[in-house]
Amino acid sequence: MTLLNHKSSFKLFKTSEVREDSKLVEFAYEGINKIGEAVSGKLFTMSRSEARYVLERDGFSSLNISNKKRWYDIEFGRPVSLEVLLQMTRQLASFSEAGIPVAKGIGILAETTDDKRMAEILQEILIDIEGGAQLNESVKQYPHIFPRYYSAILSSAERSGDLTEALVTLNAYLERDLRSKRAVRSAMIYPAVLVSLTFVAIVVLSVYVLPRFQVFFDSLSVNLPLTTRMLLAMTHFVQHWAWAIALVLVSGITGLLFMRRNINGRLSLDRLILKMPIAGPLAQLVALERFCRVLSTLVRTQVHLPEALELAGASTGNRVFEDAIMEARKRVLQGEGLAGPLERANIFPAAAIQIFRIGEESGQLGSQLNQAASFYSDELDHKLKNFTALLEPATLLIIGGGVGFVAVALVSAMYGIYSGVRG
Repeated sequence: MTLLNHKSSFKLFKTSEVREDSKLVEFAYEGINKIGEAVSGKLFTMSRSEARYVLERDGFSSLNISNKKRWYDIEFGRPVSLEVLLQMTRQLASFSEAGIPVAKGIGILAETTDDKRMAEILQEILIDIEGGAQLNESVKQYPHIFPRYYSAILSSAERSGDLTEALVTLNAYLERDLRSKRAVRSAMIYPAVLVSLTFVAIVVLSVYVLPRFQVFFDSLSVNLPLTTRMLLAMTHFVQHWAWAIALVLVSGITGLLFMRRNINGRLSLDRLILKMPIAGPLAQLVALERFCRVLSTLVRTQVHLPEALELAGASTGNRVFEDAIMEARKRVLQGEGLAGPLERANIFPAAAIQIFRIGEESGQLGSQLNQAASFYSDELDHKLKNFTALLEPATLLIIGGGVGFVAVALVSAMYGIYSGVRG
C-alpha cells in the first residue's frame, strides 16, 4: 500500500524519506478502509497515538497498530525482568490508591526506575495515554514484557473504573509467578552444578582419558566386558560426531523458538506440554487458576459474559485452553449457558465444571470463580513444592547412575585384563 504525506501537524513518511537519525518510529497497521476493504501498511510518526489519529482521520477503522521491528531487531531472553515488572505494578497500584492519575504515576515511574528498558517503555506508554489511548491498549503492544492476562485485567478495570483493584490483583499474580520461579530456580541450582561438573567430567574422559585406555586395551588380546565396550563406543561416537550433536541441539532450540512464534506451532507445543507427566498437571493448574481468577474479576465488574470469556481465555497462557474457550464462547452466544459449553470443551476437570454450574444456577458466578481460583492457586503451590522437593534427588539419582556406569565399566575392564594376564 502506498503511503502519502498528509497536510497536518502529524505527517506520514515513506521509508526513503526518513533519515536514520530521525526520532520517528515505524509502525505497522491493519484495518478497514472507507469502502470496507481490509488493508495493511506501515507509517512513521512520533508515537502510536499520532499514528492512530492520522489513520482514523483518513477513514480507517478496526485498527491494530504495532511497532514494526526490523529483521535485525532481535531480543534474546526477557527484555525486562519479572522483578522489575512487579515493582512497577506495585508502585502504580500505590499511586492509584492514593488518587494519583495514571498518566502522572507512569511519568513518575519512568523517571525513577533504574531499568533503562522499562523507562523507555513507560515513556512510550505515557505518550500513548496522553494521546488518548487507554492503558490496556498501550500495554498490549508489548507482549514480551507484559503477560497476556495483564492487559485483559486492565481492560476490565478500565471498563468498571476500578483500576486500583485490578493493579492489586496483577500484583498478586506477579508475586505468585515470581515466587514459583524463584522456588524452581533455587531447587535447580544444586542439580545444575552437578550436571555441569558431570558434563565436564564426560568431556575430559571422552577427549583425554578413554582414548588412551583404548590404545592400551587394543594392545592386549583380551575380551573386554560389555559395559566397557559400550562406554568406549559412546566415547568414540562423541569424539567423531560432536559437530552433529551440537548441530542437532542448536536446530532443536531454534525450531522450538520458531514454533512458539507460530500459531499452529504454539498449539502443538501447548498440547504436548499438557500431556507430559509432570509439566502437564502444572500447566493445567496455571491455566485453570488464571481463567477462574480473570473471569471472576470480569464477571464482578459486569463485563458481558461472551467478552469476559474471550479475555479470560487469552489470559490462560495456553493455546489449547484458549481455543477451547473460544469454541465454548460461540455456544454461550447461542444461549446455551456457561457450564454446558465448557464441559463439552473436554479440558476442564469435573470439579471445575461443577463449580461453574453451581455459580451459574445460584447467580453467584463471580464468588464461586474466585473460590475456585483460590483453590487452584493453593493446589499449584502444593504441587510446585513437591516438584522442587523431588527434583534434587532425581537429579542425583540420574547422575549417580551415569557415574556408577563409568566406574563399573573401568573397574570391570581392569579386572578382565588382570584375569586375562594371569590366565
